[in-house]
Amino acid sequence: MHLTKKQWFPDKNGFSPGQLKIADFIERHPDEALFMTEQEIADRIGTSIATVSRFWRAAGYENGKDFKQKLRSASDTTPALKLETTISKLDPSSLPMKMLEQSLAHLQETAEKTDPAELKRAASLMAGARRIYVHAPGPAMALGELLHYRLSRFGMSVRLMAPSGHELLESLARVQREDVVVMFNFARLLPETEVLQDCVRRIGCSAVLITDREEFRYGAQADAAFYVSRGEMGEFHSMVTPLLLIEQLILSIGLLNKESVLSKLEYLGELRARYAEKLPRGKA
Repeated sequence: MHLTKKQWFPDKNGFSPGQLKIADFIERHPDEALFMTEQEIADRIGTSIATVSRFWRAAGYENGKDFKQKLRSASDTTPALKLETTISKLDPSSLPMKMLEQSLAHLQETAEKTDPAELKRAASLMAGARRIYVHAPGPAMALGELLHYRLSRFGMSVRLMAPSGHELLESLARVQREDVVVMFNFARLLPETEVLQDCVRRIGCSAVLITDREEFRYGAQADAAFYVSRGEMGEFHSMVTPLLLIEQLILSIGLLNKESVLSKLEYLGELRARYAEKLPRGKA
């Protein structure tokens, strides 16, 4: 049986103030709690490890390991269940406003956790790279395509990597020290991301990570790592925030290479003026 978030701690009436604090932290940051030790949780919320150890039984679990196993099962939901969970909270008349409210909340959380200096550093690395390799599997594919399309217009060399398999290794074989690897990793840590990070370390090239799991940023083999809020575990995940981050990166790179970018775009304008009537209209 699937364990929903509201069922983790169904009855908090008997919780002490310290136990309520632990429950609140886990409900707000389940992705982090899943990978934290009892000592790390205690240090994070300012309580003792003994309080954390006693909390699990008070919450109805044998121990922390028992809870984490159930938490993992909650994170391994199917796309159909995620969509069903989200739709069950909506009705057609409230959908537009509800989605707007959720998007604003995701944007606010992402903005609070985005360091402008790190954004500038990522843009600078990408602007000065010999070539940019983009790994954008699954739902990130459209973001990778957008990054490829816009930066190619700037005259930059961008390559989309295969999502997995031997084709991914073919792309990795071409990566050099002067390149930048951009990695999208959503929902769970992908084995491909682990391979990419290991290769980045061995090659010595720069890397940029974009993820919706905060804990993936810690210790990541990346020169810049960004967290984007996309929704609760077990729900339909929005792509609003990663899209905005990508557009911020594109514009930041354009500002850094302003003269070169404008020159390329002016040349594109000249080509359009000369040949537009002879060719069917394509992408804008």
